[in-house]
Amino acid sequence: MALSTHFTQRGRQDVALVLMGDGDHAATLRSLAHELELDSYVNFTGWTESKDIVRYLTVADVGLSPDPQNGLNEFSTMIKTMEYMAMGKPVVAFDLAETRLSAQAAALYATPNLVQDFADKIETLLDNEELRRKLGDYGRKRIKEKLHWEVSKEHLLLVYKRLFPEWFEIDDTGVQAVTSVEEKISIHR
Repeated sequence: MALSTHFTQRGRQDVALVLMGDGDHAATLRSLAHELELDSYVNFTGWTESKDIVRYLTVADVGLSPDPQNGLNEFSTMIKTMEYMAMGKPVVAFDLAETRLSAQAAALYATPNLVQDFADKIETLLDNEELRRKLGDYGRKRIKEKLHWEVSKEHLLLVYKRLFPEWFEIDDTGVQAVTSVEEKISIHR
């Protein structure tokens, strides 16, 4: 809500925030938006189907990853950041190690947990179409060349191979393959 308040205080009429998803704080956030008279700036979608996520992202100018620094987020790749990049959208995120590793030059980074800086980064992108395009293009290219499943699965399989070499065997073509991963995982639970 601080973001919406920031934009209304600056007199911006060209900003609308869409909050997709649901969670423990959704009702509180809806009430707060109403209390702050931000209903016309904030749209809460609730749980959102994949096809609708694509629809929203198609018309979005900027993808926001406002995940705070909290001891966990620094080490987590946020799915929404990858979705924004795949859709060619520039990202604004707090400067967290994993987000920077994933998004690289597809994002503008705000000082962790500093909402004012986060809002300033959003405004920078809203006011600069060329920068939005440049960051969005970089993100789409990064997903296509480095982060899509065909590339990522090889890295993931290498990690599993090192952790659980007994899960892999050489088949008659000389190719190593996972043997019954589901069975192996259930045994190790």
